Amino acid sequence: MSVSSPTPSLTLARSLPQGVDELIEMGPFELFRSQSETGSTEAKVDAMKRLSVVAFAIGSESTLSTLLPYLATLAMKQPPQEDELLINMAGELQKIVPTLLKGAQALPILPILERLAAVEETVVRDEAVKAINHIAPEIEDGPVLVAMAKRLVGADWFTAKVSAAGILPVLYKVSGDRELVNLMKEVAQDETPMVRRGAAANLGHFMSHMKSGIEGMIPILQQLCRDEQDSVRLLAVATTAQVGNSYTEQPELATKVILPIVRAGSTDLSWRVRNNLAKSFSDVATNLGIGGIEKYEKEQALVMACFVALLQDIEAEVRASAVGHLARMVHWGGADLFESHLQPLLPGLADDIVMEVRSKCALALMDSSEGGTLDDSTILQAFGPLLENFLQDEFSEVQLHVLSNLPKMSRLLEKMNGVVSSILNMAKASNWRVREGVAKLLPHLADARGLDFFLSSFVRTCMVKSVAGPCSIRTKCCCGKCGTTGHCYWTCLVFFQHYSSPFKHL
Repeated sequence: MSVSSPTPSLTLARSLPQGVDELIEMGPFELFRSQSETGSTEAKVDAMKRLSVVAFAIGSESTLSTLLPYLATLAMKQPPQEDELLINMAGELQKIVPTLLKGAQALPILPILERLAAVEETVVRDEAVKAINHIAPEIEDGPVLVAMAKRLVGADWFTAKVSAAGILPVLYKVSGDRELVNLMKEVAQDETPMVRRGAAANLGHFMSHMKSGIEGMIPILQQLCRDEQDSVRLLAVATTAQVGNSYTEQPELATKVILPIVRAGSTDLSWRVRNNLAKSFSDVATNLGIGGIEKYEKEQALVMACFVALLQDIEAEVRASAVGHLARMVHWGGADLFESHLQPLLPGLADDIVMEVRSKCALALMDSSEGGTLDDSTILQAFGPLLENFLQDEFSEVQLHVLSNLPKMSRLLEKMNGVVSSILNMAKASNWRVREGVAKLLPHLADARGLDFFLSSFVRTCMVKSVAGPCSIRTKCCCGKCGTTGHCYWTCLVFFQHYSSPFKHL
């Protein structure tokens, strides 16, 4: 890949002692080094943002022989360089692998990133971890990667150990070295809470790459889920959603290991733990591998009971997080568990004092009606009255969630008189976004209730109110699906005639 030398920026020109003629004659690397050694932080950051451009300009050989050794000197310098400079260094190094440096050529980058992964500033370490995870699959040198992980885990200061937890899953996926399993166990049992947090956040990803010996990680997972620090427990409980097929293929093991963790997490004394579990509950349930299997009916009911506990949680944030997974849990559990566990909760969720809960509940009802899990009679009985309330909600966001997703239930509009009446009333709403949402439903209403009802009820109700306001409302009325559903009659003779009348005097 060929890249021309970077154009000198205004910041560079002001920070360098060289004159214009000297700058023009300088090569990309000399220009980069000169700017990086100025006393201006802004100039040094500006230079580091051009790192990948410089690398492509000088080529792979010069990058390996001059640029990377210079960057290693900067990274090892004491006191450390500015945080912003180090963040940009880690980010730019990712861009040259594998486009410029391929395979083993990227090995000299690892010591630089290893140093950045041990600094005190969290954002720098996170960017270094991201870079290592990007580069490691390209290197595929197991012994080198394992040796780096050992050095990070064995460091005196906790920052390196936290970074080690972040790279161990990818390193294990690349090398498959069993030594990395012991390293993960070591960081998970570290006495520093920050290190255990790092292990808890990444343990699920690590386990998802294990093809054998996963039983040895079970005590570690259970220990983190019982940790005295709630900041550790909340990450450990949520990591059960990341284990992939590790347990899905072994439902007996999952019910013995994961299910007790889910039950304990749903009733944890810390609301943050319950909230983190609620944020990924449907993924956790799916990973159990027991959905739809008749022999696990009791376990399915227990999972649904845990979900019900989160839906009824005293904390509004927990309820809002849980209700976001309502639709997926309906499909996971099926019609029977919906009727026995979830349907009784819907009126309370639809009338929740927190707008976010009502809004997510409205969206969940729409999504639950798809897929064939619930029959039409159940949808009409359970959802119909709730949709009427949502359409009359004081917050337009709740109303819009229903209006924008109501086409998913258009086949049932013929039997939902209350919902249709509410839609007719909303055509006169003061909020133009609500009126636009109603306009989008025109073809579905006409299809469901017939053209005669459409002309007699809807046109009489909404024509006067919709003549004003944004043109997008009128566009939705006359364009889109109306012309393709056999209602050109209304569009041409009724709508155009009504809206052209104010301009007949011109």
